[in-house]
Amino acid sequence: MKTLRQHLFTFLRIAFGLGLLIYLGASGMIDWRALAGLGHAWPLSLAALGLIALAGMVLIAWRLCLLMRPHGLQLSLAASIRLNLIGLFFNTCLPGSTGGDVVKIYYAMEGNRGRRLEIATIMMLDRVAGLLGILGFTLLLVPFFQPMLTALPVMNALLWAAGGVLVIVLTGMWCCTSDQAIWRRAVAWIAQALPGGDYLERVINTLRVYRAHIGSCCQVVGVSMSVHLCMTLGTLFVIQATHPVGADSRMMLLIPMGFVANSLPVTPGGLGVGEAAFDQLFQMAGFTGGAVAILGWRVLMMIIGLPGIVFYLLDKKQAVVPEQTPLTQKA
Repeated sequence: MKTLRQHLFTFLRIAFGLGLLIYLGASGMIDWRALAGLGHAWPLSLAALGLIALAGMVLIAWRLCLLMRPHGLQLSLAASIRLNLIGLFFNTCLPGSTGGDVVKIYYAMEGNRGRRLEIATIMMLDRVAGLLGILGFTLLLVPFFQPMLTALPVMNALLWAAGGVLVIVLTGMWCCTSDQAIWRRAVAWIAQALPGGDYLERVINTLRVYRAHIGSCCQVVGVSMSVHLCMTLGTLFVIQATHPVGADSRMMLLIPMGFVANSLPVTPGGLGVGEAAFDQLFQMAGFTGGAVAILGWRVLMMIIGLPGIVFYLLDKKQAVVPEQTPLTQKA
């Protein structure tokens, strides 16, 4: 029965996303013919593909490598890219109940009995780092677009909300990793009082390791912000290729805000939700073509993620390797 409920829930999420796309298309908010611009303006599309591949395939993979090192776990960039491509394939080409993050975690834990919870925690922390990166990148852009924000109070409210989320996440991270006695006592109480508290204690102990590696944490944040810079520039190239008027520099602030909405787990891969968010954000700022912009981005992400099926089917090598493992056994 549980499996049936999961399948039904997945079906409803997909149906909701497709329903949003159909509504946007029927109401004229999506000009499907504009996507042909990706082929007509192929130099722009190639530039967009390169930037998005750099961000979605290489930089995100490097970020995971950096997060593994403080725990004495070695993950080569090639192995991390392999994991990332598998995740991209599931997220972009096979959206459904089995998300790309779940598959990545499964393959990263392969061959690491006894450290699986630790590795799963690091993989989830990688997602948190991505959230911090996109929020931080968006807020850093604010001073450059004050005239637009002055005229759009709604966007100001959205940015304040983004700042609030950033503060809450950072505060939560600080509390989890703090060495102060009050927080250690709180963790010990939770471990004793709650079912599964020992697992939570192991998760928090995994996070505490990073307090001694502030330099690595700064690198991770820097890489995360670079990811979203490349994604934003790549999406601007998509807009330049698909929009009759072309891109506008003010869209740089709108694009990462749209990606935040696209990352919400309402529909698989944000399908439909991202298009609606992009369309509304662009309309508020006086632009059109927001939904087409993210659809073009999805097309390029699918192209990048397609090779992931090869690694999923054929490549079973261990990706994450403890430092003490001999070199001949490393992926």
